[in-house]
Amino acid sequence: MSDKKKKVAQLIIFLGLGVFFIWFSIKDLDAAQRTSIIESIKSVAIGYRWVFLVLSALIAILSVYIRALRSILLLEPLGYKVSKINSYHSIMVCYIANIAFPRLGELLRCTFIQRYEKVPFQKTFGTVITERVVDMLSFGLVFLLALFFESDKILAIFENKTASTSNSFLSNPMFVVFLGVLFLVLTFLIFRKYICKWKIYHKIKQLLAGFWSGLISVIHLKKPFLFIFYTLMIWVCYYFMFYVAILAFPDIYFLGNQLWAASLSCVAIGTIGFIVSQGGLGAYPLLIANVLLLYSINKEFGLAIGWVVWTTETILYVAGGIISLAIAPFTNPKKNTYEQLTEN
Repeated sequence: MSDKKKKVAQLIIFLGLGVFFIWFSIKDLDAAQRTSIIESIKSVAIGYRWVFLVLSALIAILSVYIRALRSILLLEPLGYKVSKINSYHSIMVCYIANIAFPRLGELLRCTFIQRYEKVPFQKTFGTVITERVVDMLSFGLVFLLALFFESDKILAIFENKTASTSNSFLSNPMFVVFLGVLFLVLTFLIFRKYICKWKIYHKIKQLLAGFWSGLISVIHLKKPFLFIFYTLMIWVCYYFMFYVAILAFPDIYFLGNQLWAASLSCVAIGTIGFIVSQGGLGAYPLLIANVLLLYSINKEFGLAIGWVVWTTETILYVAGGIISLAIAPFTNPKKNTYEQLTEN
């Protein structure tokens, strides 16, 4: 299968999951309940409630800027000084691309930096992998934090999941992964003489070397504490993006002191929605609704909140990505002139 066909297949699968989650979230709702969702969504336009969504969007932009600063720190040990504006543009481009096609954003982000900052693709991609690893570890810590404060509610979300009754090692996904890795290692050791002659082997080896130099960059950071601070602030922004956005719904104020905990639970569980479906389509609002059910908020209202927050973020990243693509050539006039001269 060609790369183009693979990308199309991935897009169909991820979009299909999103459509499935949308259908699953409303299939048991009657006409009155669906109307209630629409009315709740429209309610954010009443008075100045929309201001909270604008504030949420501004916090989102701040998170992108902080992420841009953090990515600069990872490239410094490799001997590259990337401008803040190009780092910011590359991340915005990454976000809009990932909304369009799964995992395309990371590739375009590296291509963008390579074009405007002359950083080799492999090295940038290595630092992007580092960022993803750090993000996953950070998400794990946020999830544990939510579990610490709201363990009864977080665990209740998964209580309906059917537990496996098999004690077989094969029922353990980690064991299956271990067997797969072991098989690949043994295959390489047995047929190494023949595999080393393949052109694709040398291409993969070269690519991995670039990845490795990017991965170890985190060890040689000049400002490790600043890197940790930026990582912390990114997730603080994610939290307040949601917390501020739901203030556009006065009916949720009855939660009082529980509002901060409900927001933390939503951020922890809602993030999973962006992992399982294209741009969180369908999955994010559904997960938010399920979390808020545990705080005595009915499903219709929870879905409305989920869709408003998701739509606000999606519009921001799409608009931001388009703007970055449009103005990047103008914020790099010298680089563009140089490229034209060398091409001629």
